[in-house]
Amino acid sequence: MTASSAVGAAAEDFPGYWRKTMTNDPSTNFYLAQALKPLPNKDAETIRVLRLSLIAGNLCLGASINTRTGEAFLQQAGYDRLRGKAWDEAAFLANDWFKHFNYRSLAHLCAGIDYIFGPEGKLAPNLVKPGKGEPKGSYDPLDSYYMRLPPLRKPNG
Repeated sequence: MTASSAVGAAAEDFPGYWRKTMTNDPSTNFYLAQALKPLPNKDAETIRVLRLSLIAGNLCLGASINTRTGEAFLQQAGYDRLRGKAWDEAAFLANDWFKHFNYRSLAHLCAGIDYIFGPEGKLAPNLVKPGKGEPKGSYDPLDSYYMRLPPLRKPNG
């Protein structure tokens, strides 16, 4: 469970009004609530959790992925058995939320890591160590709105 980080600079200030919603509570953090919405199939849920953990562990300041927990999660969820049409359908459903992923989504996800992946995590407990709750990269309002996320590897071809 690794992914390359496209951002490496220390976090800069971002709009102050974001701070009000950058919480560890889905009732105030819209992006966190969206990340927790159930998907129509178990395989899509697995792919979404994998993608979220890679994003959080690699793009959030001070966060890190617990590889042992991640491998156990993927094994228990049956990730390696996904092939062909099952993979395509699950990946399509899981990746839909990430089509419009931007720095604001990342900032809110970083703020809610503990809720998703902490000791009492709602998706995968202890999968990602929370860190500082902010993105690694700096905010640039003139930069592209959407972040390009690397594709996930298809298990077993």
